[in-house]
Amino acid sequence: MPRKTIIALAVIIAAFHVAWYAKSISYQDSGLPDVKASEEYMKDYMKRQSITVDLSGLEETSIEADGFRLHLVILPAKQKAPTLVFIPGTSVYAKFYIEFMGLMRREGFNVVGFDPRGHGMSSGPRGDYTINEEVDDTLAVVAYAKKRFGGKIAISGSSQGGMVAFYTAAKDDTIAAAVCHNIADLNGRDNLVLSQLRPPQFLLPLAGFMMGLYGKYSIPISMYLDLEKELMKNGVDAVTFSVNDPQMVRMITFRAMNSLLRTDLAKPLDKITVPVMLIHSDRDNIFPREYVESIYNRLTCKKNYLLFKNTDHLVMTNKPAEVAPEAAKWLRSVIR
Repeated sequence: MPRKTIIALAVIIAAFHVAWYAKSISYQDSGLPDVKASEEYMKDYMKRQSITVDLSGLEETSIEADGFRLHLVILPAKQKAPTLVFIPGTSVYAKFYIEFMGLMRREGFNVVGFDPRGHGMSSGPRGDYTINEEVDDTLAVVAYAKKRFGGKIAISGSSQGGMVAFYTAAKDDTIAAAVCHNIADLNGRDNLVLSQLRPPQFLLPLAGFMMGLYGKYSIPISMYLDLEKELMKNGVDAVTFSVNDPQMVRMITFRAMNSLLRTDLAKPLDKITVPVMLIHSDRDNIFPREYVESIYNRLTCKKNYLLFKNTDHLVMTNKPAEVAPEAAKWLRSVIR
């Protein structure tokens, strides 16, 4: 290859990387969503989702954790009542699950939902996090809930939030229980079924190295997850439904992707002692039923499996009136 051609290709590649990195950093540093625009969107969101649950007394505040400000959405029931700390899924935020949170408050639980770092109204580079960092965020909110309400603290999460709840249960034995919509063991092998990006096994070490090398570069979440297949309660796909959502995270860093590729649990599956409830949908397009059941079957802790038939991935937003009573009933049975 002629020397001039090599130089030209090198310049093009360098320019591409500079432009990609600049766009990534620009997105990560785009700052918090506009408060007024977010409030207006939530009003429209609740209308389109036909949400009528009682949200009286709802509080919004923030706490500092690991140098970040975490935004909290609080629905108080009563002091000393058990508290449920809720963790949202990939790209979304606590209020996205406001109906489920309101229904759990109606069941008698104090509810504290939060936006993880880099999501929603919490600080941090947009879409830049690791699973272990979200576990740390969860434990910071658990500590706040314990101080605020007293009583037992359970945790719950949906999709990626379900994975974080599961990882938190593996790390902290003082958690009273974990209600997980989806679970995962990010061992770098079996969990490849959760992503559209599936390198062959022999390329996994190289993939991990490259993700570490490109850690601060961002890619669209659509390259990682196909959310166009997921329909909201009103029948509109999740991508179209949320196109104007100012709080939605639309890009994720390779640092986050590397974490989702491989993050070890704090202890082996059969050593987890925190009671775990698995919520799953038989038509989940992201978490295959065989995969989550293979993990659930290896748990030796108190456990319960709530399977929804003929239901897609977004069960926590589309059927919260069916999920909440069952989750509350089980929580009451294991929290003494």
